[in-house]
Amino acid sequence: MSGTMSKSGTRSKKDSVLGSDEEKKRLPNSASCYNVKNSSISPHLYGLLGQNYLDLYEKTPCMLRSTTVDGIIFACNEFYAKNLGYQKNEVIGSSIFDHTAEKSIQKLLDETEYWKTSTTISDVEIWLKRKDSSTFPILIHGTNLFDKNKKLIGNTSVLVDMTEIYKAREMMDSQGQIKTQLDELEKSNALMKTERKYRDMYENSPDLLYTMNLEGIIFDCNSSCCKYLGYTKKEMIGKTIFDFVAIQSIDEYENSFQAWKNTGSVSNTKTWFKRKNNSEFLGLTNTVNLYDINGELTGSDTTLRDITDLYEIKKTVEDNERKLKQQNEALKIAYDHLLETEQKYRILYEKSPDLLRTIDLAGNIIDCNDAYCISLGYSREEIVGKSMFVHVAERSVSDLKDAMLEWDKTGSIKNREIWLQRKIGNIFPTLLMSTNLYDINGNLIGRIGALRDMTVMYDAQKEIEEHKTKRLSAIGELSARIAHDLRNPLSVVHNTLEIIRIQNPDFEKNNQPKFDRIERAIKRMTHQIDEVMEYVVPNPLKLQQHISLLGVINSSVTNVVTKNTEIHLPQNDISIECDPEKLEIVFTNLLLNATQAMNNQGSIYLRIKDCQINNSINNGFATIEIEDTGPGIPKSLLNKIFDPLFTTRQIGTGLGLVSCKSIIEKHGGRIDIKTAVGKGTMFIINIPK
Repeated sequence: MSGTMSKSGTRSKKDSVLGSDEEKKRLPNSASCYNVKNSSISPHLYGLLGQNYLDLYEKTPCMLRSTTVDGIIFACNEFYAKNLGYQKNEVIGSSIFDHTAEKSIQKLLDETEYWKTSTTISDVEIWLKRKDSSTFPILIHGTNLFDKNKKLIGNTSVLVDMTEIYKAREMMDSQGQIKTQLDELEKSNALMKTERKYRDMYENSPDLLYTMNLEGIIFDCNSSCCKYLGYTKKEMIGKTIFDFVAIQSIDEYENSFQAWKNTGSVSNTKTWFKRKNNSEFLGLTNTVNLYDINGELTGSDTTLRDITDLYEIKKTVEDNERKLKQQNEALKIAYDHLLETEQKYRILYEKSPDLLRTIDLAGNIIDCNDAYCISLGYSREEIVGKSMFVHVAERSVSDLKDAMLEWDKTGSIKNREIWLQRKIGNIFPTLLMSTNLYDINGNLIGRIGALRDMTVMYDAQKEIEEHKTKRLSAIGELSARIAHDLRNPLSVVHNTLEIIRIQNPDFEKNNQPKFDRIERAIKRMTHQIDEVMEYVVPNPLKLQQHISLLGVINSSVTNVVTKNTEIHLPQNDISIECDPEKLEIVFTNLLLNATQAMNNQGSIYLRIKDCQINNSINNGFATIEIEDTGPGIPKSLLNKIFDPLFTTRQIGTGLGLVSCKSIIEKHGGRIDIKTAVGKGTMFIINIPK
């Protein structure tokens, strides 16, 4: 029990952003609100349905939340709470506007007012705010909730994370080529719940739980409460809570009880309780109010926790207990309310834009939604009873089998690409996410899979790649022309420099530093032109036999200005068949990259290794390692370094490593990288001997 309570009185209105407390009482969470006697469905069958859809609600990889007409969240799944950075108990009871980014609050207010007056739910994009204040875009799609009198009492919404879609849109907009709208990406799953699960949760909770009416009479309690107080359940039920309050707290508890009846509010109330053996302990009580169908307060579910030791050790126990507090919700829900809930989640299942299918343990489809039927072009009768592999494209059969093995080990499948085949024969990509389905006794009875159609994303990606290819081709042609045009004037500069040397030896001697700078600039420009031409107009290999790898390495080292860089050459050598000029380009590029990465301050180690196959001298690979002591390559850049035009240097062309990779692969080899930030980088080249 928290706050203050009394034995009588009415609940006063308390204004908030979304409405008064009196309006919030429309939330249908009281066991006394409904009656199951008029239900036409047997309790056993309904319980099974409820369990299935509750599991779907709780475990589906979608963000789901259920709210009152005033925007108060009275249910959500773990996926919603986790994505926002909260514990589930921190979400329940809060306003949807607590989780809305400031820039989207007015938009959500307008949509909420429109829905309350028209009962029409529109798909709307807004931005949510996480607990750490970061924001992200989502698409909301919902369904209305009505009480048995067809009165609107709230809605359940599916919130689709639009972050990746926004990134794709930004990429497409920046290139000015893609105008395809990405819409209809809603995500929802049909969920069910049963009274049995929550009964077990109530009974087996380690916290002390009891349920009482407005007179303070206890009409239910759990085993932990009975055992801790030293009574049997029969001894406790029917007594008032005051029978268990220590004498020194009677007056204070009476005032608190009366205040609760007047305000309907109670939180973190400290009271001294007494056990059957007359020992006493300080208890911290928290309640979840119970309302009838008309929104009138009828009682509460109360959590009682012994805080005696904490109270004696630290007076600030209230702050610590608020962090650990767990709210209990809807522990005694009538079968009529369960039926309403099942129907609500059945609609979510049927109307989900994702392709949903339910399979048994043998892999046969026992249910599917409209989107699954329409997308594949079959009727429901043609689908139900068939194996799930019937609708899988041949290219994805092995992938689905692997996914099923993963499912058996982990109980779920996350983001597995599966291609499906329609009745007319064409195939399309989907993203598969699945979760287990259990019966009322907790036995595994099947699985529910959600397949999202990725056709739009694939088309967009394909168009981006085509545009990128055209762009690189155009850049390549332009680069080739520019590089070709630069060769002649660069040759003139080089020849003129040689003539000056020959004709004016004293002039060269007096201006040697200037001559050296000119020569370095000419070499750098020539190297860059060679990189561009090698990438744009690659020449075929001119293979020669018995080429010394050490000789090619030594020749490459002479092309690099080392200054304060130490280069450690191999002591051994291997003869291979190769194009020595091409390999020299590779080694020169890698040595230049290493010296520039270290700012000419460090060491470079070159090694040659002989890797033979089956101990045969005529088979195997020559391995060349080029290792530096530079800063290393960050993981964020590692997968880009072989991309054309990618460079981190101001004077680089972004084509050096691309050319290196191309040359090594033409030799039938491969080039790999090992790197660690702060420790250096090693390029490993394997070439067939």
